[in-house]
Amino acid sequence: MWRLDPFEELRRTVEKLNKMFLEGIEPFRELGTAVDLIDEGDKIKVLADLPGFEKDELEVFFEGNNLVIKAESKKEAEEKQKDFIRKERRYGRVYRKIALPEGLNTDSAKASYRNGVLEITIPKEAKEKKIVPLE
Repeated sequence: MWRLDPFEELRRTVEKLNKMFLEGIEPFRELGTAVDLIDEGDKIKVLADLPGFEKDELEVFFEGNNLVIKAESKKEAEEKQKDFIRKERRYGRVYRKIALPEGLNTDSAKASYRNGVLEITIPKEAKEKKIVPLE
């Protein structure tokens, strides 16, 4: 006789989470960060949603043909009143590595951060037309 185990799906989910934690928490960091990569002809624009972070908590750099975005925030707040003490701690961390196409001028890249949105503009390298002489 076959029996249905109602906790089997829960067990599989817990196993997957344990595996992620043992191998690194990288998959979790990428879940909450929406990133758009837009080709505007002469440049590539990258938009990343990073709400809740301050400008000085962000790090943006290039690793080969990859754009790396890191953000880490640690905040603590404490409120003392006559009848209670309230403490809050908030920790957020984001890591994204985005593969970029060839032919970008990463030395001329510009980044700005406003209202929780990181915008990075990377110009494309100018391609000169090479004429091949016929023999």
